[in-house]
Amino acid sequence: MIRQHDLLDRALATAKLGVWNYDHELSTFQLSENACEIFEVETNEFTDVSELMHRFASDHDRRKYAACLQKIIQTGEPQSGVFQIISGQGKTKWIRCIGQPKLDSDCTNSIFGTVQDITDHIETERQLAETQRKYELMAKNSSDGIIIIDKEVTTFASPGFLRLMRYDTFEDYIEATKGSLRPVIHPDDKPRIKSEFKQKISELADTGTYQFRALTGDGTYIWREDHVNYQYDCKGRLEKTYAVCRDVTERKKSEEKLRELIDEKNWLVSTIVHDIRNPISAGVSLNSVLLEEIENKEQRSLIEAANVRLESALSLAAELLELSSMEDEDFVLDKEPVQVRPYLTQILESYEPLAEENSVQLSLDINPDLPQILINREKMKRALNNLVSNALKFTPKGGLVTLSAFVNNNSLQINLSDTGIGIPKELLPNLFNKFTEAKREGLHGETTTGLGLSITKQIIELHGGSIHVSSEENKGTTFSIKIPIL
Repeated sequence: MIRQHDLLDRALATAKLGVWNYDHELSTFQLSENACEIFEVETNEFTDVSELMHRFASDHDRRKYAACLQKIIQTGEPQSGVFQIISGQGKTKWIRCIGQPKLDSDCTNSIFGTVQDITDHIETERQLAETQRKYELMAKNSSDGIIIIDKEVTTFASPGFLRLMRYDTFEDYIEATKGSLRPVIHPDDKPRIKSEFKQKISELADTGTYQFRALTGDGTYIWREDHVNYQYDCKGRLEKTYAVCRDVTERKKSEEKLRELIDEKNWLVSTIVHDIRNPISAGVSLNSVLLEEIENKEQRSLIEAANVRLESALSLAAELLELSSMEDEDFVLDKEPVQVRPYLTQILESYEPLAEENSVQLSLDINPDLPQILINREKMKRALNNLVSNALKFTPKGGLVTLSAFVNNNSLQINLSDTGIGIPKELLPNLFNKFTEAKREGLHGETTTGLGLSITKQIIELHGGSIHVSSEENKGTTFSIKIPIL
């Protein structure tokens, strides 16, 4: 059974705390075992106080310690101090000594005290102070603004923040805003910011990013972007907010200019395509009438070749319009839940006549228990049709095209693989670009606009998914699509 004094010794050792006793008349020091370990001395009794004083790192600390002992003797009041010592092994330590007259003594010639090794504590304080100085220096010189909000009141603003908000002093900012964000945020942005903020706090989010127009000290507005960290109390209530603030006005202007250019581009593409599509359609119709009237084989061959080119131009016009519409930021993709197996089966079966004509085998490998996915039926069909038709274009007779689907983490993965001629390695990086140089004529003379894979990628990404390709020449190609599961 552990005795009380054993427990006390363990507690003192854990706290790095030792006990000492000083007899002024005899000029002797007695040290406990823990005190000996702290001073790193072998004996627990010194008959000459100067022997212990040699452990102190400087004359200043020696005089300070001696003065504390003398004051206890003279006044009978407890004294304490922090000192630096040199241990027996030459190491520097920090100690805290507390002394008081012995309670069972009629005079103050005998002093009882404690000594504690606080080296770790001092080093931690130094590191914290150094870190604080570094952060203060960063905050002072950073071009970004830094603010701290305690509950709803701003308690700190860096010089960079004051420059950003065009105030000379922190006091000027507090006087103008009452330390609150409410008078700073543009009235049109307040409902959105309030909603976003409430959502973050309800989720106990650690971070958040907000963009809003902020009223500055000179009465003008800037676009401000705040990257925020939240700190909550033990009850989940918002306690403090730390924010790094940036002026993104120029970036917002560039984004607005880019949107205008995109709108102009979309309008231009739409106008040009509509203007050229009508005469092309008329040309196709006229050629069809001529084919019914002309019997000369050579002339018919020329007209049929012209029709192929005209129909290819119509396909290009349609694809340009489709791509342009999907790039519009206002484009909305209507989605509905879809059962995967019957949907993919129907798409692949529609290519059976063409596969039979090209002597290519089609294979379907789909798990019957796949979950539903949320997609736009027609757009996704368009994307998959592009991949299947490409596979058939570049797979020689006797080849195999396989459509498979399975669950991969939280996504449905659809793979379209073929045993075709493959894609040269140098063409892979630009495969999904518009009018890519990777476009090639099919094995059976099929033409291409060079937009099909770009449209496919756009459709997949509009569904929140991704598409990747792997290929090796003369061995085949695999396109892998990932779509989030409903």
